[in-house]
Amino acid sequence: MIETKSINPQEAFGFRIDDDINFDSFISADDGYIVATLQKAIANCNNELYFIVGPYGCGKTHLLTALFHSIKIPQNNAFFLDLNFVKNVSPKLISDEPRNIMLLDNIDAVAGDSDLELALFALFNRWVDRRHGCFIATASCTADKIPFLRKDLNTRFANGVSLFLNRLDDQKCADAIYKKAAIRGINLDIKTCSYLVKQTNRDMPSLVHILDKLDKASLQAKHEITIPFIKKVLNI
Repeated sequence: MIETKSINPQEAFGFRIDDDINFDSFISADDGYIVATLQKAIANCNNELYFIVGPYGCGKTHLLTALFHSIKIPQNNAFFLDLNFVKNVSPKLISDEPRNIMLLDNIDAVAGDSDLELALFALFNRWVDRRHGCFIATASCTADKIPFLRKDLNTRFANGVSLFLNRLDDQKCADAIYKKAAIRGINLDIKTCSYLVKQTNRDMPSLVHILDKLDKASLQAKHEITIPFIKKVLNI
């Protein structure tokens, strides 16, 4: 949890927010509509729930992380947590008092765990009682399809504004890898990025992992990352 105490509970439990993730490297399939909508929601804090639906690898975590970094004094005003992490630690991580801006990634990860579901339900109700702020949650399916034991959780999240984050097409995926490479200081041209996407997949976490592998191999071999180099390293 994001707190102003000297010891951050997230850090105590080993949760880290990636400081290198921002909107400079974020590309969406909807040409920025979702980003603009959520940025406006955070600015207005109009007591609204936003529910982002999207498959694994489409950029949900990147989006929430970039939103967190865009908030003025986030340590005081925002709470950001991936519930994939919480399910392996403790419900106590979501038992704190809510902040104005709540960013909960992968809420479907706690489905089926009665203690975690209860903690999530209680946290959401405490936030609603504040009557001010913005609650943004993500999941891999629509709220009504999440297999919660507590069906009132389905109802709560289904009542929010639903936004659908789709996978990138090949061109936008190549653009995203190009941007990520540039930010990391990796020299890649767009043609090479397009080849990499077409020969692997459009799962961004996997592509970033491959990019790291290529970067390491490039440094070891003292060789630029070219299409022939990619073929050699990845055995294509």
